[in-house]
Amino acid sequence: MKKLLKALFMATVTLPVLAFADTAPQATTVANVQAAAGVTTAQAEVKNDSTTVISPRTGIRYTLGNTGGRPIILKTTAIAAVTPSTVNRVIAVNPALSAASQEKVKLALLENTTAAVAP
Repeated sequence: MKKLLKALFMATVTLPVLAFADTAPQATTVANVQAAAGVTTAQAEVKNDSTTVISPRTGIRYTLGNTGGRPIILKTTAIAAVTPSTVNRVIAVNPALSAASQEKVKLALLENTTAAVAP
């Protein structure tokens, strides 16, 4: 009798939740996403004929030659998970770190990625 009451109680509680759940697929356009993200401007420094643009996301400085007054558009790709084939792109050569330290960082990145993917 207790099992029947528990089942009836669970059905009574979950049925309204499932009835009001939104099952329609939700999609948006690229234009809507870009409009929601807004315009991000990067800091720029102009010295003589060179322009240095500082990435707002990473802080990396990009020095360009004479741009002739043309607008500079800095676009970055989406952040993707580290894979064994892309780990070398993530780790830049840093003269302050030893090769062994950089290998440890690569292994740590790969371990964190596989731990996040594993069920």
